[in-house]
Formats: sequence, C-alpha cells, structure tokens
Amino acid sequence: MQLESVTTVPSPNNDHRVRLVAQVSYDDKAFAPEPYWYDVPEGMAEFLSTSGNPWLVCLVPLAVTLGEPLRISKPVDRVLYDNVEELMLIWKCWYPNLHVVPVEAPVVGVPEHPAGSKTVAFFSGGVDSFFTVLRHTDPRFSNTDTRIDDLLCIWGFDIRLQKAEEFRRLRARLQRAATELGKQLVDVATNLKTTRLQQAEWGRLYHGCALASVALSLEKRYRTVLIASSHGYKDLQPWGSHPLADPLLSTSRTKVVHDGSAFDRVEKTELVANSDIAMRSLHVCYRGSSDKNCGNCNKCYRTMTTLALLGALNRCTTFPPGAFDVRRVAKVYSPDESDRSFFREIRAFALRQRRFDVVRAVDRSFRYSTWMNRLLPVLRSLKTDRFVWRVERALLAGFNA
Repeated sequence: MQLESVTTVPSPNNDHRVRLVAQVSYDDKAFAPEPYWYDVPEGMAEFLSTSGNPWLVCLVPLAVTLGEPLRISKPVDRVLYDNVEELMLIWKCWYPNLHVVPVEAPVVGVPEHPAGSKTVAFFSGGVDSFFTVLRHTDPRFSNTDTRIDDLLCIWGFDIRLQKAEEFRRLRARLQRAATELGKQLVDVATNLKTTRLQQAEWGRLYHGCALASVALSLEKRYRTVLIASSHGYKDLQPWGSHPLADPLLSTSRTKVVHDGSAFDRVEKTELVANSDIAMRSLHVCYRGSSDKNCGNCNKCYRTMTTLALLGALNRCTTFPPGAFDVRRVAKVYSPDESDRSFFREIRAFALRQRRFDVVRAVDRSFRYSTWMNRLLPVLRSLKTDRFVWRVERALLAGFNA
C-alpha cells in the first residue's frame, strides 16, 4: 500500500471549504488507486498538515488487515513512527489474524511546521463526548486544568456523506451547544468510510485511528487532542479506541489523550443528565445515518434506560416522546461483548436503585441475545432464501445493532 501524491484543493462543493486529498494505491492491483480526503472550513486551511502523519494513522489499520507493507511518501514524525510499531504489536496480541507490517517513510525528528497551541475534543453529541467536554468546561463538574478550545464534529462517520441535510441539522444543534459552552465548533468532512478502509473493522480496530487522523490533518493547530473513552478501566477490552492505543497516535507536537476511562457509561450519563445543554442536544444514534435518535435501537435504548433510572428521561428532548418502555429492554439485542458490558453497568445501577423490573428485563435481554447469536449465523448462511431473509429482518426489527 502506497501513499502517493498529497494536494490541497478547493472543495468540489464550492462552499468556502478546502480539501486535503491523497491518492492511495494498493499492492493488490485488482483494486484501483483511490483518493482519501478531509474537507475543512476555509478559515482552517492554514492549519492543514503537510506531513505524512495523518495518512500513516489513517492507513495503518488497513495495512495490518490486508498484510500489505505501508509506504508513506511524506515525512513522518519520529515519535509517531516508533509508536505505530508498538501499536501494531498491541493489535496483533488482541487479534492474532492481523499482521505486523513494514512501514517505510522519511522520518523526521523535528517537524518543519510550528507547534499548535489549541486543545480540541471530538464532539458527536453523544454521552461520551458530552462528558469529556463538560468535565473540562463546566465548573460544576470540572476538576481538571485542561481548557478545551475547539469541538470537532465529523461528517462521514455516524452520518454518511450522502445525508447532507441530516448532517446540516445535526451540525446546527451541535453549534448551538458549542456556543452555549463557549467553544468553537469545527466541522470536518471525510470520505474514509467510503474507501477500502471499510475492510478494516471500525468498532474493534480503527475508529480511534480514524478520529486521530482527522485531528492530525489539522496538526498545525492542535497541541492536545481529546478522544472520549468508550469503556471504563473497570471493563476494558480490545477496542478501536483504547487507553493503550490512542496515546500511541501522538506526535512530538500533538498529544492524543484517551479521556474519561476512570468513569463508566452510567457515571458519565449521570453527569451529562445534569446539563440542560446536553439534554437539549444529545445525539447517540447512528442507526439510519440520521440527525435524530430513533428511540428504538440498542444504543438509544441503553441511553434511555439509564436516563430513566436517573429520573432524567423526561428532560431529554431529543428522544421520541413515549419511546421508552421497560418491557422492551428484554428484547434489546446485544451482539457483542462491548454492548453487553454497557448493559451490565445498567443492571448493576438498577440493582442499587432497587429497580428489579429493569434487572429482570436486562437478564432476559442477555438470554435473548445469546439465543440470537446462535440463530443468526445459521440464518445468514441461508441468506439466498428469501423467506429466511424475511425471518432475519423480522427478528432484528427494532433492535438491529
């Protein structure tokens, strides 16, 4: 795999935006070269990277998945270059089917560009990102010295690039929240999830790299990058964003911080529920690539369940009215250990609250998920049968992960 040319051009949409674009070719010539790009507001153009750093971080998950050596034509920071070797070893321990591949790049000890001065946090509007912003911003919650300057939201991850109107509405909601919090919202569009990078696993492997690569595309602006944690230290597991992995995406000039692992998702939701700004703006759902919370999927239901246990669900205006029914918790499908770990936290909290109806419902959802995980592989092996396909759709209706 080879990073070819890197250029900066006006965005094809002609909307006062600038595009940093690289051409990437593959050793397997069955796959044509393709562009990878980041679109930023025109006012951010001066901060765009001229190094190979964002491209190394972006491409290494695909390289280890394919087993192809990675060749970067632009200079790469020495700290990052060394870190990536360690990162590949961590991934290999977690996922033995991956490869540790050679990385070829011109390595520099002292970057040519000036150091950035700003601190940025990724901001999707979800519980994790709101928690990170609030704990470093609101004096009621904050016990840290970190000052966040920018909130970075990304078009092309949770909301697909084809959904321009949905992203416009979400961006407007996040802009209002950022303004109320006294932060600058920076929106970046990227096509990473439409490239061959899709062959790497988003959840288990590369979403931390994808986030960091977006921030490093603006590395001349940022000294510190905060990636909100997914899981707490009490329940760590191999995952695409992890306290072992994310810091290894740092360079000598930009520090990547995995933020918030000392808190589990219930604790985070409790803090977020005390913020009126968050209760007006919360966006946790990526089902349907929409700006709305569907109120019907795994992620929506576990968030609504936690808010209900906190007595705060009626204050959150971004879920459909009347969507929550504790009886439906029993039918939430949790396909993997990541989802189950969040429901175990909810179960423990419900037990402390003496909400035994929720405890029983979560237990039933675990049994249901175990049954589904045995049945679905069988159904999918028979997917050419139209009747079987309809059965699978019916089983997953409402709680398709």
